[in-house]
Amino acid sequence: ARLGADIKSARKSCGPLLVSFILASVATVLASTVALSVGPTQSLLANALGNDGLKVAAALMAKNIGGGINYFAVAAALGMDANAIAAGICVDNVFALIYFPASSALGSGLPDVDDNIACNEKGVEAERSDNVAMQSSDGVSVERVSMLLSLSTLAAWMGRLIGGKPNALPVSTLLTVLGTTLVPARWIEPLRPAGEILGTALLYIFFATAGAGGLSIADSVKAAFVPIGCFLTILYGVHGSILAAVRRLVLWNRRRSSKGGNEDGDEGIVARQRLLVASSAAIGGPATAAALAKANGWSSLVTPSLLVGNLGYAVATFAAIAFYRLMLG
Repeated sequence: ARLGADIKSARKSCGPLLVSFILASVATVLASTVALSVGPTQSLLANALGNDGLKVAAALMAKNIGGGINYFAVAAALGMDANAIAAGICVDNVFALIYFPASSALGSGLPDVDDNIACNEKGVEAERSDNVAMQSSDGVSVERVSMLLSLSTLAAWMGRLIGGKPNALPVSTLLTVLGTTLVPARWIEPLRPAGEILGTALLYIFFATAGAGGLSIADSVKAAFVPIGCFLTILYGVHGSILAAVRRLVLWNRRRSSKGGNEDGDEGIVARQRLLVASSAAIGGPATAAALAKANGWSSLVTPSLLVGNLGYAVATFAAIAFYRLMLG
């Protein structure tokens, strides 16, 4: 996933959706702050999970900006207990089963925004080249897999060396993002097909080991379900409310400025299609955002959703750790 986290590419190619995604990410941060500051949510988390209560909240914030890999990265960096890790991700999965159908229903029937044609054409061409590369003998080879494993090992070693055990994963992530952003694309592009396959396989292994506890963690999940559920209810509710409020405010200000003139059909960064895809990229990651765009026929948003979702992977871990430090203080 980190090989796709090219900040320069996202900034240049996906302007409107990038701004929408930043808005969705800020909405998640504000929603997490509200969830812990209003009502008894923080005390409920502390009663159920002890010192891990705030850590679970920070990890869930990371997951709802980037993805599951950020959740586990924050959990490792903050030293969360295995039962607390499992409880947080299990409850979040339940809420995701409600969120994703709801977001799909909200976007049903809306036309494609049809912007970022250059980004879309570039993305389609890149997607085609990636597919060709993956199907050919040159796409995935022993040499490229070995190169990726070597680079990953180097990044992990440098992360441990620079950040120590608690901060090894965030530092490794930062080094990888810097590498994909600063290193010339002609050196990175050939590694991406092999990186996608290798990363996906390792991610499946990781999730399998994370759930290996099985029924032994059932009691922990039951005890923490209500506190974590309260936190996520507020997070999702405030997240959506902020996006809806910003949309209304921007459109109201635009109508006021136009003074009754003809309004442009393109609603810009607050178009419902963009906000839904951006929210899905934050809550679920690039794969779910791209799936939402494809399912609703928003072809111009498919590739940008992948780019901004990968950007979420890049920043979510750092944002969540900073959030935890601030809330702890």
